[in-house]
Amino acid sequence: MVSVSLPIWQPRRRLMAIALFVSLVANLFLGGLTLGWMLHLNLWPWQSAYVTEFGSQTGRAIEHLVHNLDGADRDMVIDTIRAHGAEFTQYTKAIREQREKVKKLLRAPEFDRKAAEDAFAQMRTLTDEMQVALGKAILEAVEKLPPEARQRMAD
Repeated sequence: MVSVSLPIWQPRRRLMAIALFVSLVANLFLGGLTLGWMLHLNLWPWQSAYVTEFGSQTGRAIEHLVHNLDGADRDMVIDTIRAHGAEFTQYTKAIREQREKVKKLLRAPEFDRKAAEDAFAQMRTLTDEMQVALGKAILEAVEKLPPEARQRMAD
């Protein structure tokens, strides 16, 4: 009768197997994040619904503004700001287009400093105008809040 000896599971092999498994999991996770970034998915679980609806700059400002408000006051503020949504969308689109224009000017084979300066100035103007519009919408919304809600908002 022939006796077959099974290989003994050595600690080094076990550590190697664990290390390979951890490496596989880490690579799959990082690969998924990279693929999501490459596809520009806007549905990140940690992204605020306000950022999705109003854009990054306006959405973060709104999120910070309504953080401590209760449901009714929060809804009133959001609805008031939503009334200005088309204006924010228009500014966001114009700023995005202006950024593309700046990129194009910066990458041009023949660099035109004056045109680039003008493009940057226009981008600053659009950004300032959006800030003014956002400020007016926020003031309009806050004006409707009772004093207690305004106090909670300031906390």
